[in-house]
Amino acid sequence: MIQAVSSDNQSVGIVPIEGTINIVADSLAKQDIFAHGEIHLDIDFAIYGNHSNHIENIHKVYSIAPAISQTSNYIYEHNFKYDYVDSTIQSLEKIRDGIGAIAPVGSGEAYGYFPLDSHIQDYPHNVTRFLVIKNDTHFSKDANTTMFLISPTFDKPGLLASVLNTFALFNINLSWIESRPLKTKLGMYHFFVQADTPINGNIEKVISILETLDFKVKLIGAFTKTH
Repeated sequence: MIQAVSSDNQSVGIVPIEGTINIVADSLAKQDIFAHGEIHLDIDFAIYGNHSNHIENIHKVYSIAPAISQTSNYIYEHNFKYDYVDSTIQSLEKIRDGIGAIAPVGSGEAYGYFPLDSHIQDYPHNVTRFLVIKNDTHFSKDANTTMFLISPTFDKPGLLASVLNTFALFNINLSWIESRPLKTKLGMYHFFVQADTPINGNIEKVISILETLDFKVKLIGAFTKTH
């Protein structure tokens, strides 16, 4: 879906970002996709398997990192081994005898799999954040939050502190910070930052300072924040 949005000016996609889904974060960094909105949805998780399986037969489960985290109590109680994949669809592809997949309730049936147990999340109001993506930068004029990819040009102590202090200098709150490996050099990371401020003069000053400090700054989204 991300590739389809990147190559089609008319396409709009909705992708999970909570906990940062690796493939989504990497696509925001490398492909021409940009965040134009966010959606918060209550997600119920189920464990899917073959029709011949019962929950007692399962010894290992696959899913994305946020789903594993949000069902950790259930996984611990059943003494499951677990491993990560890039999407819940990929987790369904791992299903075999004795191996299950954790995915949102209602998603496995379309692929011929059976819910062995449902509503297995740790908390009843389990909310996941999704981004609305397009391949253009025609952001809403009413946007009250902006997202940036901030990449250092070389490694040195205090890189993240430099980023945080620059936003703090202008009293700008950061509501989301994630790091991902640059993949070009061991130990190098870039930072995803969501700043609760519209695109204005202060943001331009922040970008100018960060660039002076040898960071590359890319605007990857602007939208009205959901409260």
